[in-house]
Amino acid sequence: MMINNIFEQFGANVEVDQDDVMDIAADAAQTDLADDEDVRNLIRSVGAMVGREIDPDIEDRLTEIITSGEAPTDMASLMEMMMS
Repeated sequence: MMINNIFEQFGANVEVDQDDVMDIAADAAQTDLADDEDVRNLIRSVGAMVGREIDPDIEDRLTEIITSGEAPTDMASLMEMMMS
């Protein structure tokens, strides 16, 4: 299952609750990824979930990538990009 791969990939670096990941995934599915503010809120939610504050420059770069349609389409790659 994809969610298990996410936990295996990031489990050593952060502690996240599987329910929180599922909530973020559900939110992401309903988010207008062309809307700048919606994307920023999603990025901040992921940062809060993993207990990390997102650097404003990284938030800007991620927002640009996502709103332009250049973001990965799978959740694992998207989370990896957000957490790098």
